[in-house]
Amino acid sequence: MKRREFIYNVGMAGMSLPFLNPAASVGSSNLPKAKSVIYIFLSGGLSQYDSFNVEVDKNVLGKSTIINSNVAGIRVSNYYPSLAKQMDKILVLNSMKTNQGAHPAGIYKMLTGYNPRSTVTHPELGAWVNKCLTSEQDSLPNFISIGSRGGAGFFPGQWAALPVKDPNKGIDFIRRSDSIGNDTFAERLDILSSLNRDFETDYSTKETRSYINTYAGSLKFMNSKDIDAFELKKEHPKIVGLYDKNSFSRSCLLAGRLVERGVRFVKVELGGWDYHDGIYDKMPANANKLDKGLSSLLTHLSQKGLLESTLVVVSTEFGRKPDVNPNKGRDHHPNGFTCLMAGAGVKAGQVYGTTTTDGKEAAEDILEVNDFNATIAWRLGIEPGIEEKSPSGRPFDLANKGEARQELFG
Repeated sequence: MKRREFIYNVGMAGMSLPFLNPAASVGSSNLPKAKSVIYIFLSGGLSQYDSFNVEVDKNVLGKSTIINSNVAGIRVSNYYPSLAKQMDKILVLNSMKTNQGAHPAGIYKMLTGYNPRSTVTHPELGAWVNKCLTSEQDSLPNFISIGSRGGAGFFPGQWAALPVKDPNKGIDFIRRSDSIGNDTFAERLDILSSLNRDFETDYSTKETRSYINTYAGSLKFMNSKDIDAFELKKEHPKIVGLYDKNSFSRSCLLAGRLVERGVRFVKVELGGWDYHDGIYDKMPANANKLDKGLSSLLTHLSQKGLLESTLVVVSTEFGRKPDVNPNKGRDHHPNGFTCLMAGAGVKAGQVYGTTTTDGKEAAEDILEVNDFNATIAWRLGIEPGIEEKSPSGRPFDLANKGEARQELFG
């Protein structure tokens, strides 16, 4: 019963399946410098002036103070002492800009590259990566989302993310019940295949094929040789010891294990950044989670020799305003905010772009969301302009006309 429930739940969630209908070509001639992406999404809106964009007027910093990093000339907020020691691995993008200033629309824009529409749901970047880079040989899903879901939009559900609710518990219902023997289970699968063949002969549609593919892929996933990647207790104690027990840190540990096994796109979400009031009372705890978890992840990847092939991305839907409001918080600010990149040949230990000194606008080397997503895709070897058609037949490209900023890499 548990096995059947797993397959049903996975099918309904549109689990990412790496085993079926791989894309024939990613449409790119450049050689990829990244094999995988770990995409850390800070939902709610990271305050850039209380983190990594501190070279602004003093009054913009609020109660934050500035500390030096391990790179001459790069300073960060006092809330990030561990990352201050890792800035030689990080490229700071201080000139991000979006046209969406509300949370649902801002999140949608950052993750898909498109403004929300009532007529179509666009695939997340992870779903594009999954569809473009999956091959028959892959042992695990190529889009895994830890702490949240990852949507396939108008793609078939097999390209959506496999969701992991709790990094400490792994995946539920992945083992066949002891009450069902191998022979019995094989017989049941033969019956199912026969029924599916008859059904497809009379009622074949894109939707029914997608459901059959999802079911078949779920079965193959259960038998994957790399399924133990989800079991944190099997990681080397020295790597486990880099992390604290916090859920975000454990999610980062799992993300590191997954890219080591070849997963192409792992999304990790850390929410709670929407501080309209009491920011300096509430934010430090979340900043501490990010500081320790991300710092541990960078050390983990470095020690395992994975940082050169893994692009680590930290993004958020928008930033916070340069002025602290009467409620001692900061409101939404899409006109200039901060994201981070590390690994895969980025120009680490540098800052790209600026805001005006009053913090109100992105100023130099403005980086739009579409270009940001195009850059990630390009670094994986995917042509940002690759197109897919929605069910209505309308073509949409991965980066929504965005262009890769190749100058971010050495």
